[in-house]
Amino acid sequence: MAKRVSDGSVLRLLKAWLRAPSVEEDGETGHRKVLPNRGGTPQGGVIWLPAVGLFAPRCCASLLRCAASPLLANLYLNDLDHAVNEQCEQKPTMVRYADDLLILCKPGQGAGLPTRLQRWLEARKLKLNEEKTRLVDTRTEGIEFLGISVAWRQGLKSKRWYPHVEPSAKSQAKLRDKVRAVLEVRTRNQAAVAVLRKVNQITRGWAGAFHYGHSTHGFGQQQLFVRNRLRRWLWRKYSRTHGPFELFTDDRLTGQCKLWSWPLTAAWKR
Repeated sequence: MAKRVSDGSVLRLLKAWLRAPSVEEDGETGHRKVLPNRGGTPQGGVIWLPAVGLFAPRCCASLLRCAASPLLANLYLNDLDHAVNEQCEQKPTMVRYADDLLILCKPGQGAGLPTRLQRWLEARKLKLNEEKTRLVDTRTEGIEFLGISVAWRQGLKSKRWYPHVEPSAKSQAKLRDKVRAVLEVRTRNQAAVAVLRKVNQITRGWAGAFHYGHSTHGFGQQQLFVRNRLRRWLWRKYSRTHGPFELFTDDRLTGQCKLWSWPLTAAWKR
């Protein structure tokens, strides 16, 4: 930061973030202990920014809360982006979010990249997570990155190989768990409108993040699960005698109940 920013107050604030200790709390006893920060930012650590001018009226000062680890990681690893994408002779492509990254290269050119990456990080007092770091041939093995699954597949009609991109099974399972947590026995005493609002917020947010690539099949399965879960929840909530599928049809769920409908067309086809 000091290479590009000359404002001493900003640099002092940055140093204060880096020197701030972390607090760990014992879940059983509730005892807290303060640990000194010997380097870097703690996982999930937060920073508070004074919000004035654009973010708040000048007559009052407020605070903006944001995660320290992704923000400072993006700043610190910015040079790594340029080192890989612009200066590497093998012309690989690095995709990075905070401290999670993928380096894509042509077949036969990836053997030396892990060693070079580790050398670059160690020179800047960073450690490479060796358990999560591996060399993968995507022609024979799929990969998962930030909830997205990527694998080479052969088209049924064209017989051409293409990179198939869809939400991973793990991310889809997490969504179903969130929906189950809302549509359960203990929420039947709540107003259906409020519960449906929560369900729509969860599904719309998840779909917005993963509506990319070949998401049609996965979205169709998720929509079927949400509808079946909701109609059983409504059926038990109101103690109806008719069958849940007969009483709460798909049209009624999306029309009268205002259940959000998933986009079942891949984003790249729109």
